[in-house]
Amino acid sequence: MNKYTINQFRKAYPDDDACLDKLYQLRYANLICPKCDSDKPFKRVKNRRSYQCPACGFQIYPTKGTPFEKTRIPLTHWFYLIFLQTTTRNGVAAKEVERQLEVCYETALRMCHQVKRLISNEKIEKLTGLVETDETYVGMKAANMTKKKRASMIDANNTFKDNKTGIMGFVSRDGLVKTEVMFPGKTFKERVRDNVSNEAFLITDSHIGYQGLDIEYAGHETVNHDAGEYKRDQWHVNTIEGFWSQLKRTLKGTHIHCDAKYLQLYADEVAFRYMQRNNQAGMFETILSHVVS
Repeated sequence: MNKYTINQFRKAYPDDDACLDKLYQLRYANLICPKCDSDKPFKRVKNRRSYQCPACGFQIYPTKGTPFEKTRIPLTHWFYLIFLQTTTRNGVAAKEVERQLEVCYETALRMCHQVKRLISNEKIEKLTGLVETDETYVGMKAANMTKKKRASMIDANNTFKDNKTGIMGFVSRDGLVKTEVMFPGKTFKERVRDNVSNEAFLITDSHIGYQGLDIEYAGHETVNHDAGEYKRDQWHVNTIEGFWSQLKRTLKGTHIHCDAKYLQLYADEVAFRYMQRNNQAGMFETILSHVVS
């Protein structure tokens, strides 16, 4: 594993100047001044987050158009949060960020969501090859709710409204992962079409929502969990089931609770970490590249 340790991080980014210089190098390497066409290296402007052309004085701001543009939080705090997100197995809770950075909880939560949005910018094309597809549901069990909470979940027809949110996942055998939160309005088949190439060979369980996909795809094999079948030769959905375990450990163990409207961000974060699990240093650099892209 290509590890990225805290000592390496501190050596690379000891202060805000080092963080700003990293953003400058990512955005403006070999920059030609857009005002005077000078190719002389820009110089850092003291006490400002900017660099200046030595020929004409034109200034650029590496944080402009990024999540750091108007932040009062030190850049070292932002970089450290990215470090934490890429070096922990099950993510980092906003409460932990609050304690370590000595910021209020609302600020810590906002920072965490900003970093998750950077992670979600990792675009994956439709999956090909052997692709396992499965769905899972996350949310609080009714038995664990307070009496007041359970009462709020009963509608006008005296029917208990399901408190769980579904997520559909897609894992190719070459290690790529995609997820989609199952908000109302789309069928199982539509979600599969949006995330998996029709050249792929699908492997699913026997859920009725997947029936008929063999007509649209290169092939479709199922395993019947209801009959106790979990693997038949190379046909199984154990890989995506393992991914669900990691997602639920992150949600339940680290974050305790996640609102449904933010669930896609958390799922994208776990998927990103899963795909990059053998390259910690690469994860950090990838997220930084998303900052300036």
